[in-house]
Amino acid sequence: MLLKREDLTKRALACIGWLKSYIELNNVNSLNDINKYCEDFLVPVLNKTYGLNLINLNKIKVNFPAVDLGDYHSRICYQVSSTVDVKKIEETLDTYDSNGLYSSFNEINLFMLGTKKDYRKKLNYENFSFDYKENVKGFSDLSRDILSKNKDELKEIVDLLESEMLGNKNNIDDQIKLIIEDELNSNYSTLFRQTLMFNGYKFRFRDILNLIKPEEFRTEQLYFTLQFMRFETVVYDKTEKLLIENPSEYTRELIEIYNQFKKLNKYEDLFHMRRDEYRELVRVLKPILNNIDVKFHSDRVTIGWQD
Repeated sequence: MLLKREDLTKRALACIGWLKSYIELNNVNSLNDINKYCEDFLVPVLNKTYGLNLINLNKIKVNFPAVDLGDYHSRICYQVSSTVDVKKIEETLDTYDSNGLYSSFNEINLFMLGTKKDYRKKLNYENFSFDYKENVKGFSDLSRDILSKNKDELKEIVDLLESEMLGNKNNIDDQIKLIIEDELNSNYSTLFRQTLMFNGYKFRFRDILNLIKPEEFRTEQLYFTLQFMRFETVVYDKTEKLLIENPSEYTRELIEIYNQFKKLNKYEDLFHMRRDEYRELVRVLKPILNNIDVKFHSDRVTIGWQD
């Protein structure tokens, strides 16, 4: 079956879109190892797209000054950066100039892993030329240049993108667990401590979910007052797009759990919850509450799971 250009275009944009989201997620959570991964990722992609022979210069010399990738034959080099402001550009070019790298490379480009800005500060150097429009590149430029290729070249690049990303995608659940672990555990401890008042008696939230069946909920106009404790969703909100775009058993479960956290954040008592909402609450949170083992220490909370 012949591949249509439209299919190749969608696959290329999906790969680049996924990588952008993944980089943003790691950077906002101060997990900057993703920048090192991108240096290696970009070498074959830039080479295939622009007909270069770039190598990762940091593998030749640790913390190679000013630039990360270089092609000594074409005399073109790249700095890969998640910092997109003009100060970073100026610092890079100053280091490039002071180290005399213009003798090895005629052209220096900055590849921005984040969204480029509207750069206006004039930067002039005697030994080399630099133009924001031509020499500051990002994923939008890369996408445009990839999609301008003929179909055979486009297929080669798409296959390369998917091959390069496969190993990282297979590991995405572990990456997400690392990023969201602290917030999720904090919410679990809040969930475990959640209590309700009924007829002057205090019940733990877990007891209510175990005792009140969904079909019985509100049939006798039971009134439960929730001791209001909000759940945190800041890290999840930054992560949600990536979870949706990369479905797995773990990501689907995480989305369900956080949907319940957000639902509980809307209510101050369960009486106002609809029966179908309560049914979902029981389905998703009851197994967690029945298996979670929370220990409260003077300086921390530890989360475990009962056998």
